[in-house]
Amino acid sequence: MTVTNAEGRRERRRRETRERLLKAALELFGSQGYSATTYDHIAARADVSRQTAFNHFPRKEDFVRGWVELRHRRLTELALAADADAPLFELVASLLRVLASFNGAEGDYALTKDFYDSGILHAVFTDGATVPVSFKTAFERAAARGELRPGVPPEVAAELLYDSYLGTLGRWLAGGAAFPLTETLENRLAVLLGGLTPGDTPR
Repeated sequence: MTVTNAEGRRERRRRETRERLLKAALELFGSQGYSATTYDHIAARADVSRQTAFNHFPRKEDFVRGWVELRHRRLTELALAADADAPLFELVASLLRVLASFNGAEGDYALTKDFYDSGILHAVFTDGATVPVSFKTAFERAAARGELRPGVPPEVAAELLYDSYLGTLGRWLAGGAAFPLTETLENRLAVLLGGLTPGDTPR
């Protein structure tokens, strides 16, 4: 066996172990709550040692960060399959609809709510949470087509959109899903793309 093949097998085993650990953690978080779940529980469910769990996820919140990354990867897959020529509003609104569906009745509402109530969701989002690649790609495509105001960097537009999403999601979770998440996200998107003042923005 060549060195390259051996490294490839080690990397594949490492990835599979990490995925198994994350799956075990999310199952336990969903059944008994984030706060009540320990590393020992997760390691036992994944059939690995406690140290192995620590090696892959040094902090307990890293499991939640991995959950967020899973969602972002799924969002990227859907964005790549979407119509790249769709107008900016529709392209970005479709991404927000997917995110809303992740948290809705058909998605992970109970799990997301538990993460929010425990405070870990806020901690993960404020501790270097990255803007979804799909958001950046959507605004880069729009800029290339002249749909974005000149001088507005696509990455800044993506950050503003993500900040709006996170703020809206937090209020929605805090209120027990008392308002329609999808509709609210789309309304905020319309304001973001349309601007808050008429005419040119003063400097």
